Amino acid sequence: MSESENPKSFDDLIKDVHERNICGECGGCVSFCSAADIGAIEMTQEGPPHYSNKENCLHCGICYLICPSTFELDRELYERFDYKDPIGNWSKVLTLQASDPEIRKRATDGGAVTATLLALLENNLIDGALVSKRIGPFKRVPFFARTKQDIIEAAGISYDTEGPVPELGKYDTFVPIVPELKKVLTSDAMKIAVVGVPCQIHSIRKMQELKIIPSHVVKYTLGLFCYENFKFDAAARARMEERFKFSFDDIDMLNIKDKVIFNLKSKDEPLKIEFHEMEDIMRNACRVCKNFSNHYADISFGGVGSPKGYTTVLIRTKTGEEVYKILSNKGYINQPEDLNNSTEKSKILAQIIGLSKRKGQRAESFAHKY
Repeated sequence: MSESENPKSFDDLIKDVHERNICGECGGCVSFCSAADIGAIEMTQEGPPHYSNKENCLHCGICYLICPSTFELDRELYERFDYKDPIGNWSKVLTLQASDPEIRKRATDGGAVTATLLALLENNLIDGALVSKRIGPFKRVPFFARTKQDIIEAAGISYDTEGPVPELGKYDTFVPIVPELKKVLTSDAMKIAVVGVPCQIHSIRKMQELKIIPSHVVKYTLGLFCYENFKFDAAARARMEERFKFSFDDIDMLNIKDKVIFNLKSKDEPLKIEFHEMEDIMRNACRVCKNFSNHYADISFGGVGSPKGYTTVLIRTKTGEEVYKILSNKGYINQPEDLNNSTEKSKILAQIIGLSKRKGQRAESFAHKY
């Protein structure tokens, strides 16, 4: 076999992703490495993964294939999910909110994601859900929610300033969900739901396309809209505080819709910041990502297009349709008629398409730089 016919390796991933500074540090390559048991690559404290023992690399190409920053397997996924540019395939667009007032109180938007997870758990369709959970000020971590209380406690993106100050230096709006899959696996019969941003769901779908264990236990994918994520290190926070005249200590809640929205404790009106005003704080991997609406999820969720207190929802797959029937028939959600008529749905779709095109254009403009 000639060198040109060899599978891609971690060396190729370094060249095509790391050296272009577009690694999202999701951890998928390390977690699902064929040589994981003998150690070939590992995560680092800061920056992309690296070789821990190059001699142990099997050069199988799995790390390259499942990376969300490569284009491998995209053709297969386009066909499998009947992709249509620029927002993917969908069967329904809806404006919903959780019917449970406790969920609505904690949720960032309408609590539809939390309501969906509870519906799956309470109807014995999952053993748990892989989500993110706040453990300190400006710090969220992957979390496997097994109970109703676990799911409710993980809802929303709310921050406080109590706790150890060093945690502030670690704040990142991106939470690495994918590496947790192996950690939560206790049986091949497990059924779990995963809540993730587009790159995370993309990586899981690639794993499922290749039938990589344990992606088979992921039965439901709940995707979040994502225009970009940010890394607020000390220097970035200082720039933001000076630029927008506020203090991070004053933040009560963060939400990302068509703008970045900070609810401040000291003000009634939220601070709204346009994406282009924060490009110097954006994660590099987000600069070249074109996927805003989470094309490969069973159901996509976000706040874009819906009024405050409601969630915009795109039902995408047959699995998503089945989940929606449970939500609707068993009273987990409210869906007001005045927010779900054809005119309102058209407005929502227009906004989703608009943001998807903007993200795609940005990715094209940055591509030549990396």
